[in-house]
Amino acid sequence: MQKIHFVGIKGSGISALAQVYARMGCEVTGSDTDAVFFTDELLRQAGITQISGPSAHNVQDADIVCHSPAYGDDHIEIKTARELGIEVLTYPQMLGRLMESRMESTVTVSGTHGKTTTTSMIANMLLFAELDPLAIIGSKNYNIGTNGRYGTGHLVAEACEYRRNFHNYSPKIAIINNIDFDHPDYFSGIDDVFDAFQTFVDKVPEDGHLITWGDQALCRQLVSTGKILYFGLNHTNDIYATDVTEQRGMISFMAWERGQQLGTIEVRAIGEHNVLNVLAAITLSRILQVPFEAVQKSFTNFGGVYRRFDYLGRLGDVEVYDDYAHHPSEIEATLKAVKRSFARDHLLTVFQPHTVSRTLAFLDEFADALTLSDEVMLVKIYQSAREVGDRAEELTNLLAERIAARGKTVHLVNTLEEGTEWILQQRAGKAGLVLTMGAGDIRGIGERLIAVHV
Repeated sequence: MQKIHFVGIKGSGISALAQVYARMGCEVTGSDTDAVFFTDELLRQAGITQISGPSAHNVQDADIVCHSPAYGDDHIEIKTARELGIEVLTYPQMLGRLMESRMESTVTVSGTHGKTTTTSMIANMLLFAELDPLAIIGSKNYNIGTNGRYGTGHLVAEACEYRRNFHNYSPKIAIINNIDFDHPDYFSGIDDVFDAFQTFVDKVPEDGHLITWGDQALCRQLVSTGKILYFGLNHTNDIYATDVTEQRGMISFMAWERGQQLGTIEVRAIGEHNVLNVLAAITLSRILQVPFEAVQKSFTNFGGVYRRFDYLGRLGDVEVYDDYAHHPSEIEATLKAVKRSFARDHLLTVFQPHTVSRTLAFLDEFADALTLSDEVMLVKIYQSAREVGDRAEELTNLLAERIAARGKTVHLVNTLEEGTEWILQQRAGKAGLVLTMGAGDIRGIGERLIAVHV
């Protein structure tokens, strides 16, 4: 039995990979902090219980050490493994190796936004079609009950562009939802981002497929030796939608394939961005010849994804939601969707900027996007461990000033506890929505609110 040790095993992607290898019969151990994450329970359910703090002893008898790219060669376990001659792989390298074993059935989902939701939708669709997928998802899929599922069918996984990690993958079918500038700590600009995506697309074989958003100019510029299929809202795409309606968290539309009506899709989600995510999945279903009835059923029964407009509960007449959006484009798309779907409800957005570098690069874009909310609360920036210095408070204050300069009411707090107390005093007893938003630990405010109410 092969023994694999995962460094940083509680991470959203690496935890999914660890679960898959455990269910493949490998002995899996891991190390991470003592902090509790949503992945702790998922790992336990997969039988992975040997998790401890970092120690040289952890890797003594390992066959492979797989680590999050967040850790370098100075990490005690990585350093020890190299000294002992144990094979060391990053998470993208390990996932790439798994894909190599299923080259004819690998589907990757990439793009600056929407990877996790689209991957989750596809995994759910393949389940309803009884195709037994292997899924690596960046968050918990409520239908599957985890973020890492082992199956003998198609392998579907997220492919992240950060640090060009997705260049480790060789998909038969590549889905690219969109191309936008993000990760300013790594990419120099949009041309650099596009170059990374084009290099990735070059890995799609001649008998493979590229599925991408046909309404975005950058996606249309991608060149592939494989067959290209486009999805979008314009009828010039291969797969497109008409008659889109939204109401209180439900989307409905008519799906078409090159002028031929496929049928109605209904899904519990919000926003045009999720219509596009669904269309990407439908495009894949046509390649894989999934019956459209199974596709419809999968979306009707789609339970959603952890931290993607995730309903947490009620605080009196206030509904509390949580969302992972942390880029201005994501925030704009989500807030527009919320205001369209819940047109009569007052919306308080509780936003925690994620990383100093991203906040600094997109200050005005963040301010513009957040003015779509009726009211804004800003929580001090969640600073990455990769960033040196402390400009978090300064930049949070500056963002608040720019939001206020646009005529929007903004409340500034430093901690989750402070934010929770303010909402309890000012919003409890009033109707509307509270939406916590960001890639850090901002969900904690929503969880505290519901816990207090219970």
